[in-house]
Amino acid sequence: MKTKGTLYKPSLDNVLAAAKSLIGIAVVTPLLKNQTSSIKYNSNIYFKREDLQQVRSYKIRGAFNKIANLTKSELNNGVVCASAGNHAQGVAFSCNKLSVNGTIFVPETTPLQKLERIKWFGGKHIKLILHGVTFDDANNKAIKHAQMNKKTFIPPFDDKKIIEEKIQNKSINKEEIQTFIQNR
Repeated sequence: MKTKGTLYKPSLDNVLAAAKSLIGIAVVTPLLKNQTSSIKYNSNIYFKREDLQQVRSYKIRGAFNKIANLTKSELNNGVVCASAGNHAQGVAFSCNKLSVNGTIFVPETTPLQKLERIKWFGGKHIKLILHGVTFDDANNKAIKHAQMNKKTFIPPFDDKKIIEEKIQNKSINKEEIQTFIQNR
């Protein structure tokens, strides 16, 4: 993310605060050796199993960190996002957990299973709107809706609070190093 012509580089304090905000929300997921890829590339290939999160994606991390760090006024006004699925599930979960009203725009082509999961995670705290055929259609509508209704738009990636979490999540922690050593 560029801020005033410079690349955003979060401080260690920001990254640690992001990690703290996710305690009890996101689980530490394992690194597991993938035999197929390891054999194919004649190497040791490990996958971080973020599909083991409650919403089956790492997207819970950035969405929750962003929403949890909004002001009381912003939380009271509600949030808006656009997604083709995974980000929407993270926002829906976060809205439900934090009791924040959210409006989620998804393309009309979003699979039924994703729509059902978004509704399930968000419960009474979200309104799901199908709009357009592509993500860009839904995204443009969501941005306009947020501006017109004075709600906070929760982007899927281009945001400081989401970036802070991503950096924290990409760091290899002690537990992952131990897992890696045990699986060698």
